[in-house]
Amino acid sequence: MFDSYMKRYYYVLIIIFCFILVGCNSDAEEESSVNSNESNEIESEEGGESENETGASDEEKTDDTTNASEENFFSDLPQTPNSIEELLSLPPGKFAGKTYEEQQEEIEEVLDQFPVSEEEISDEEAEKYWLKLVGLFAEEYPNPQDVLEQWGGYSINPPEIDGEEISFKENYNVEIILDASGSMANYQGDQTRMELAKEAIMDYAKELPEEANVGLRIYGFEGSNADSDKKVSCSSNELVYGIKPFNEKELSEVMDDFGPTGWTPLAEAIAAAKSDLAEFDGENNTNIIYIVSDGIETCDGNPVEEAKSLADSNITPVVNVIGFNLDHEGQKQLKEVAEAAKGTYKDVQNRNQLQDEFQKAAKIASEWRLWRAHAMGDARMENVDRANMMRDFRAEWADRYRNERHSLSEAIKYLQYEIDALSLDAALKIGDFRDERTNKLHEWKAQAWDDLSEVKDKDYEDAVDEIQGKYKDNASDDN
Repeated sequence: MFDSYMKRYYYVLIIIFCFILVGCNSDAEEESSVNSNESNEIESEEGGESENETGASDEEKTDDTTNASEENFFSDLPQTPNSIEELLSLPPGKFAGKTYEEQQEEIEEVLDQFPVSEEEISDEEAEKYWLKLVGLFAEEYPNPQDVLEQWGGYSINPPEIDGEEISFKENYNVEIILDASGSMANYQGDQTRMELAKEAIMDYAKELPEEANVGLRIYGFEGSNADSDKKVSCSSNELVYGIKPFNEKELSEVMDDFGPTGWTPLAEAIAAAKSDLAEFDGENNTNIIYIVSDGIETCDGNPVEEAKSLADSNITPVVNVIGFNLDHEGQKQLKEVAEAAKGTYKDVQNRNQLQDEFQKAAKIASEWRLWRAHAMGDARMENVDRANMMRDFRAEWADRYRNERHSLSEAIKYLQYEIDALSLDAALKIGDFRDERTNKLHEWKAQAWDDLSEVKDKDYEDAVDEIQGKYKDNASDDN
């Protein structure tokens, strides 16, 4: 019985021990599981932290890459011009010269590279977008300096007669110094030299403009060419027709009152002519002196010295010495007189040649009138040509401006609405920059137009003044 009891006791102990073992194993497993879980959680936390740290680094790298990309994109931006000179110095944009629509595909490939703006951006950031667009679409505007260089000049050259420039002022006075010495009674054909000279003088005076003054001085018209009359004849030197407008009847009567008789006081006649014209200064008058003689000085004077004094006077005369069928000695002296007077010498053999010399003055006036008409016409045509070039310049500027503004507006719309690269705030600020450039372009176009107009108008006014001035100073008979 005892043995039976002991067996049951051992069985109970064995069962209890088993339970204890099972419980210990469960606790160990549970603790192991807990420890494992804790370990996993710790590792997970550590791993999470590591992953978080790695994730943050990637974001920073992405931001850095983006910033670097934007910096590169907005590098090398064009400067903002503040004057027309700066505008013209800048290169045109990549897409200048053609419309947006003509190159739309290529343009939008470039626009697609624009970075997306923030919802709200600063003026500085907006300006970057704006300048990038300007660098693409800025037009090449015409330079007003090129217009100036295309303009022709005003050709205002005096007319020419026989290959020489002529000059003849508006107020001009003619004095004829006529030799009335005895030798003028010699015949030249069927008329005396004096008769031929008087006819030529009268014909010439009739051709002068109404406003011209004419005077006639004769010398050697008293006495005779005898030695006994030398003193009387050499002192006969008179302005028989004063410096005044031509009166045919009066001049004709004066010339009928004298004939060729005496000696040749040429030097005194030249000296007297300087006094005759003293009130007509050379600055405002052209003073013409004709010396008609058929012989040399015979009254002991020095005509060459007097001619030099005449040339140096304030009347600054145009001296024409006409030798009437002179011998060698006579031609030599009168040529010296002409040279000293800074004038011209011409030897004539007959009335026609004498008339031709006198008629040069009338021809001068006629040439100047014709020249003025042509010069004024040429000046007007040059002014019209310049005005047309200015209009072409303005039209070209306007065309370039319109194309530029259209392209910029289309690009802004594409960036804002098609690819959402621009926020409303960004688009509005860029639009403000566009409007500011528009105003400047209008202002600079107006400035260029005004500057060109000023040059054009002044050049034309100067040309007209020069033409009128030259005509007035040389040949006007109707102003």
